[in-house]
Amino acid sequence: MPYQQKPGQTNLFSNRDKKEERHPDFKGECQVEINGHLYPLDIAMWRKESERAGEFFSVSIRLKGERQPRPSNGCQHVSDYVNQHGTAFDDEGVPPDDKDIPF
Repeated sequence: MPYQQKPGQTNLFSNRDKKEERHPDFKGECQVEINGHLYPLDIAMWRKESERAGEFFSVSIRLKGERQPRPSNGCQHVSDYVNQHGTAFDDEGVPPDDKDIPF
């Protein structure tokens, strides 16, 4: 009997077709059930590393067949900041102070 994937579960496989740095390191597919309807999803994952956060994974999940819009300069700026500093901007566009961290 062939393997049949259950809704809400997936496997990610090495991307053998990766030719550029922006291509994902791993790819997979899954289906998610919402209100009795199954929606097919494409999943992509990149292995990344920053000096402050160490190794981490960046994941993209989208409806199968939909194109992912390219990030604008603002999105790239945030991504670069997070990669460099390991923290996100607050609602006002500035990094949080250490006093805001609860530990």
